[in-house]
Amino acid sequence: MKKSWILPLGIICFLTTVPFYAGTYYTFLTVLAFIYIIISIGLNILTGYAGLFSLGHAGLTAMGAYATAMLSQKLIAVGWLAQPGFHVLLGIAAGVILSCFIGALVAFPSLRAKGPYLAMVTISFGWIIWKILVEWIPVTGGELGIRGVPRPNIGPVLLNTEKFYFIVMGLCIACLFVQRNLIKSRFGRNLVALKFSESASASLGINVYKYKVLAFVVSAFFAGLGGALFAHQQNYVNPDTFGFFDSVFYLLAILFGGAGTLLGPVIGAPILTFLPEMLHRFDMYRLIVFGIIIIAVLYLLPRGVWGEIEGFLQKRKEKVEREIEDEKKIQEVEHVATPYKILGPSAVRSNAVILETHEVTMKFGGLVAIDRVSLKVKQGCIHSIIGPNGAGKTTLLNLISGFYVPVSGDIIFGGRKVNRDKPHRLASKGLARTFQNVQLFANMSVLDNVLVGFEPHCRSTIWQAAFRSGRFTQEEMDIREKAIEFLEFVGLSEYRDTMASNLPYGHQRRLEIARALATKPNLLLLDEPAAGLNALEIKELNRLIKKIQIKGIGIVLVEHHVDLVMDISDEISVLDYGQKIAEGPPLQIQSDPKVIEAYLGESLNA
Repeated sequence: MKKSWILPLGIICFLTTVPFYAGTYYTFLTVLAFIYIIISIGLNILTGYAGLFSLGHAGLTAMGAYATAMLSQKLIAVGWLAQPGFHVLLGIAAGVILSCFIGALVAFPSLRAKGPYLAMVTISFGWIIWKILVEWIPVTGGELGIRGVPRPNIGPVLLNTEKFYFIVMGLCIACLFVQRNLIKSRFGRNLVALKFSESASASLGINVYKYKVLAFVVSAFFAGLGGALFAHQQNYVNPDTFGFFDSVFYLLAILFGGAGTLLGPVIGAPILTFLPEMLHRFDMYRLIVFGIIIIAVLYLLPRGVWGEIEGFLQKRKEKVEREIEDEKKIQEVEHVATPYKILGPSAVRSNAVILETHEVTMKFGGLVAIDRVSLKVKQGCIHSIIGPNGAGKTTLLNLISGFYVPVSGDIIFGGRKVNRDKPHRLASKGLARTFQNVQLFANMSVLDNVLVGFEPHCRSTIWQAAFRSGRFTQEEMDIREKAIEFLEFVGLSEYRDTMASNLPYGHQRRLEIARALATKPNLLLLDEPAAGLNALEIKELNRLIKKIQIKGIGIVLVEHHVDLVMDISDEISVLDYGQKIAEGPPLQIQSDPKVIEAYLGESLNA
């Protein structure tokens, strides 16, 4: 048995003994803590990992609770369902499904908003649900709620609090495993990627909107399950349990425990459940003391309790890894990497046109950023775009990669018009890009950054990820092996477990290229990859770009380092004030009077 399993198993063994010595009241509180953990897991996935701020989660919990309360009450009259306890199971299933459905309905329009606007939308949703529960008296019972919610049973055995404890504990543990499986899969990596950069995520083939909706639905699943379990534990539901402050409680639980950490809900929810009970001796002042404790912890531990612990453990791990790497370097003879496997054999340069822009125009209000620019990029060639600052180079790349829609003109990629194709669709068709300002997923490892790039080629479903199916496991093994090969290709294999934010700047540039290559592109757009690099790093970048070209990948390079451009380019287009003023091979461009006047300067013509 692995040592890492000893502590969790010890905790589980301890929890199984709680009903036998803690008494009914504390057993009841522990059941509530388990339920709050389940609800918090959903919010942790939504807010902690995906970065989507929600303050209406109690509304989704209410859907699960009221649906199971009403349906199980109706079905208890059906003997063949009630006798084995299926009426409760069907009620819980209905509650979870309704929560997911409502979560999707809320997500579709509300995720068009961002930041505080999204929070306002979710607050409004929570208040609307609460108001419906209060006012729709014939259905919800109004402020009195629904009483007599059936207790779960297994055949003739009625599950009182002590027996129901084990059911809820088992479901809580199962939910923790599902959370872990999801976060350690491409679904989880993509959510974290969205949190850091939606633009970079889209360029790698991630359907940003789809994943946001999916995060909301997954979060609603846990909320609905928690609400349904709560209804059967309490045997009644009323609106007071699903108000705004309950949503704040769930959010506070993950912030307290550590948002975006696997164990954050496990720490935050139980502490916030038991702490008020432990402050009873302060009587009138207990809420004040409770508030002070919460504020103090959040101030002293801004990443939450487990977030700080995890950060400390990560630093220790990286320190040990650095020491091991230093020892290896001392003992190591010259290591020859085996690149190129992942990109296949060297390809013969083709004259086939892979990308064509035909009189493309882009305007921002009255400003013409790109004015009727036409380009032809051939397969396996390096086509550079140069020009002074503000010439429209990055705007042109944004048009080609789908981030902007041209006002007029056509963009043809791979033989078809792609004017209105979204970035993630273009990525799946073989177009990848890097960015002028490096957009790595900072708190992910170097290896995980590259793994995100495989999104267009992954086929496993979220269910297969949640339950670790054979297909998912094999796919994960395959893409990890290939990701390591990509890191070898760019010379970063020894940094695979390092946080991307801890890489030197030059290595970050190479990592961004490796991540783009993981999409297996036919055309790679590089937006000022040499920006901020020193002379040695620019030479390494030069070699890397040529290695990529050898594999038959077309490259569109936007760059200010003229020496680099002239050395590696097959064709150069020059922009000035959004217009193409020259195009041709490097020697022709160096001697073009218009280019010299606008950009290169007299020194190159001397």
